[in-house]
Amino acid sequence: MTAVGADDRGASLAELLTSLLFLAIVSAISYTFVRAAFMSAQRQAAKGEAQEVTLATIDLLARDVRMAGFSAAAAPLAGLRAAGSEYVEVVCDLNGDGDVADSNEQIAYSYDAPARQLMRATGGSSPQPVARNVSSVRFGYVDGNGTSIGPLVGGLSPEQRARVRRVDVELTVELPNPEAAAGRALTSTATTSIQLRNR
Repeated sequence: MTAVGADDRGASLAELLTSLLFLAIVSAISYTFVRAAFMSAQRQAAKGEAQEVTLATIDLLARDVRMAGFSAAAAPLAGLRAAGSEYVEVVCDLNGDGDVADSNEQIAYSYDAPARQLMRATGGSSPQPVARNVSSVRFGYVDGNGTSIGPLVGGLSPEQRARVRRVDVELTVELPNPEAAAGRALTSTATTSIQLRNR
């Protein structure tokens, strides 16, 4: 019969508890690291989405406004039909038939603050959202000398609209932060200055 030596015994209770404690600490650190990496990826994705929305919207708006007053028949046309701090309406005569009643010849942008949406309407149709989660939209109007035209309360008068040579736009999109504990929303702001070519 062989005697059991000191090296042949199993782990003591103290060693087992120490191992379990070490494993718990490593697991907690790993969880914290993985969660932080996941939340960072979520924040980056949300921030990227906000930036994509603002840039795509600004690009579409700039292309539409830039065409204000265009006439395929080279006829004089007052391209800026309405202008305010949160809305703008432009017209153009794309087919040169002398009116602005055809498809995409009348385009209006307006801000729906309660719904937090930038709306776009074409040809007098009902407005449709072109960007959601919009926290603010600001239109500014500048004459040929670089002077701001205003005030914008109630919109610009026909005489003021006739002087506009540049439209400045600032658009801010705000998305909820995926990490609720952070509290602060993720925002993306884009600005552009649109020269009216047909003036």
